[in-house]
Amino acid sequence: MLKVTYIEHSSFLLETENASFLFDYYKGAIPQINPQKPLLVFVSHKHGDHYNPDIFELVKNYPNIHYILSKDVPVKWQIIKYREQGVSLDEHIHIVTKNTVQEISISERCQLSIETLRSTDTGVAFLIHEKEKTYYHAGDLNLWVWEGETKQYNNSMKSAYYRELEKLKDKKIDVAFVPLDPRQEKDAYLGIESFLEYTHSQYVFPMHFWADFNIIDRFLTKHPEYQEKVMKIEKTGQEFPLQPSL
Repeated sequence: MLKVTYIEHSSFLLETENASFLFDYYKGAIPQINPQKPLLVFVSHKHGDHYNPDIFELVKNYPNIHYILSKDVPVKWQIIKYREQGVSLDEHIHIVTKNTVQEISISERCQLSIETLRSTDTGVAFLIHEKEKTYYHAGDLNLWVWEGETKQYNNSMKSAYYRELEKLKDKKIDVAFVPLDPRQEKDAYLGIESFLEYTHSQYVFPMHFWADFNIIDRFLTKHPEYQEKVMKIEKTGQEFPLQPSL
């Protein structure tokens, strides 16, 4: 059994049998997390709606904590700040760049393999393998087509996005977190539509929708075939118990 809690914007807590995963926290109430489990804190990039340095306070309560941070996230001064408090923050930090694979041993029973993709904005997307399960958090990897941009820009964006999607083609993903941004207006669905077509994802959580929960209803009205696959988020703090396929 897995459980996902929606925190805010692109931030989620994913709890599995072996570990807890906190993604792109920037505000909102972090649910109570089992301190006996390893805690993995992911930051896809440094934008203020994906990163809050308050995440480093968690190191004081979770001895088995790992921060997986995109290279652009500023951590130098955080390391100095916590060293002055007697905390060796740098021992818990893993810096990642695009198109890499990093192995992290989180317990005697479990080792993670973390792949990164190149974002079409800033930073990376994460593809995480935990035993037989796979989880994906896109960060800002999306098909950012905009009405006011030039045809050249939008075509370049499409090429960049589909180049990254090819790396996910036909992959089995148990839980995915994918942008669905209403600011793109008529083009808001393009990224998540393509993601659903390219991958074999069981549970897909829309994110980056700026508290416009109705966009998920609008998407599902257009695509009723995804009613069982795309999770309908209705409020912050909403919990989703999941039963992934074997």
